[in-house]
Amino acid sequence: MKKDKAKEFEAIGDKNVEAGNSEKAIENYKSALSIVRQNDDKNTLGTLYIKLANTYYELKDIDNYVLFYEKYLELFPDGQLSVLQRLAYAYYFIDTNKSIEYHDRALLYDINDYDAVSIAFAMIKSSDYSQSEVLEEAEYLMTELKETYFSDIQKYYSPEKKKSKDSDKKLNIGYLSSDCHSHIMMNYILPIWENHNKKKFNITVFNSSSTSDTTTAKIKSLGLNIIDCEKLEIPQLAQVIFDKDIDILVDLGGFTNLRSLVHFYKPAPIILSYLGYLNTLGIDEVDYIIANKFMLPKKFAKYYKEKPLYLPKEYQVFEPPTNLLEQTVCPFEKNGYITFGSFNCVSKLSNKLIRLWVKILQNVPNSKLLIYRTGMSKTVIKRLSAEFERHGVSKDRIEYNTTTYFPHFKAYELADVSLDSYPFSGMSICLETALCGVPTVTLKGEALQSNGAASVLNSCGLSSLIAVNDEEYIELATRLAKNSAYLQQLRGELREIVRNSPICTKHKEFTRSLERKYRKIWKEYCEN
Repeated sequence: MKKDKAKEFEAIGDKNVEAGNSEKAIENYKSALSIVRQNDDKNTLGTLYIKLANTYYELKDIDNYVLFYEKYLELFPDGQLSVLQRLAYAYYFIDTNKSIEYHDRALLYDINDYDAVSIAFAMIKSSDYSQSEVLEEAEYLMTELKETYFSDIQKYYSPEKKKSKDSDKKLNIGYLSSDCHSHIMMNYILPIWENHNKKKFNITVFNSSSTSDTTTAKIKSLGLNIIDCEKLEIPQLAQVIFDKDIDILVDLGGFTNLRSLVHFYKPAPIILSYLGYLNTLGIDEVDYIIANKFMLPKKFAKYYKEKPLYLPKEYQVFEPPTNLLEQTVCPFEKNGYITFGSFNCVSKLSNKLIRLWVKILQNVPNSKLLIYRTGMSKTVIKRLSAEFERHGVSKDRIEYNTTTYFPHFKAYELADVSLDSYPFSGMSICLETALCGVPTVTLKGEALQSNGAASVLNSCGLSSLIAVNDEEYIELATRLAKNSAYLQQLRGELREIVRNSPICTKHKEFTRSLERKYRKIWKEYCEN
């Protein structure tokens, strides 16, 4: 009798899901669950867990969908591919290493592009992997993908299929991007596109963005050749790139999406990776990764599949946002204590980093740490809180803030000192906080993704904020927090320091330097 009642609740829940009444459906499924639990019906229990998890997933309730998917896995450890992938995605924002674990389990079903690319990306956010291990895993995953799905394709270019050897021709440069809208990536790339010498270079943008806005319109007003490719499958995209007779293809996204798999087709004779993904792709067909010696010291170049294409000076340029707020005083002046701030994606907050922050808090009595990120779930906060408490930091010294501010720069005003993430640095956060008068302390590392903020600070003449080891990171943050006069000075001066730096003032010079590198590698291609 009770079993029939449970089925009745489940059926009502199904109807509510179909009708779009998710909240009601959850009530129905939980009513069924309370009955089924008493009877210990494993299969029915598993079905209800999946239905609850799926409903919470549609509601974007990460805490509850993780809860019920994991309850399902307790009953059926082999799981379902979709369950493992959704948990891997959720843990990307909670615990990077656990995300990798679920992606690995998903790959046991079958090698697939989503899990392979996601593992490579997640590894560069974890402090548990060396750069040699990152390279090894990326090469392995890409080889598996190629052999499984791309083994019988005909590459458009190869050593046997070379283009015309006209080294002085007007070069056709293609940029592959999924960020051609109001995205921070365009603050770096638009200055380059605006300054390209169109007499010597034909510029084509292969736009895979699903969003179109005022920034998209601005891009289209530059006189570039814009090809909207969002709806194209990888083979179609490869054909379009080849048909445009591209000489050098620059990938601006890497493993932030799946479009990089187009490189297996070698649709251009020379392929480069730049800026959007700060590590190796592990793909044979990608020839170069753009860097400078500060971002990627030559002694570490052997840990990248691609050959580094070294720029002589800055690694990047940047166009500051136009909606910056009027600058405010340091929070400590009204709070009476120092507030350290973390503004990077919480997936970048490794346990090693938290241990460093604990020591900084211990060194600066009464200081607090603000961890700010919209969409930060209760599960994330629970993990971080447990880690801080494990090291003896009381709850009242950590503030979690998920408020959505318009513009988001208001969040930066809440901190006196910004603490950069590690091993994946926050290059854009460092720039934005500096433009709001908040200095960032960063830890320089061996890998490309560790040096974004350090590159910014170095270009701005602020190398005193760059640490080269753990102890120095702690020392610099401690010393800065205790120097109230210097903090006040930086609050008033940092914006202009950034605006007057080569990053913001040398757009044309940077682009010419990049163009010379394009020409150099094209000549080498023609000569070899």
